[in-house]
Amino acid sequence: MKPTRKLLRADGAETELHGPHAIQDVCQMIGADALDTVRLADRVHVMLVDDEGILKDLPVNPAATRLYQDARGIPHQIRGDVVIVPDSDYARCA
Repeated sequence: MKPTRKLLRADGAETELHGPHAIQDVCQMIGADALDTVRLADRVHVMLVDDEGILKDLPVNPAATRLYQDARGIPHQIRGDVVIVPDSDYARCA
């Protein structure tokens, strides 16, 4: 499986991203002050989401919600824009 990096907007727009991005850049891309991560079902990628999406009353992101539900099996909604990246982008070496 080829690693994917993309921005998934709540309105359905997708933008391919190139190369790892600093956490500050991801926050700026999706308008987040704090991030939460969700390991996706493929166990290779993570989804970076606005940790305050519900509090901010952001719109539901249908594509991100499907990915979340596939990974967790819980009927929770993801709100706002998200970024999908390989988990290895932020892995730390011992």
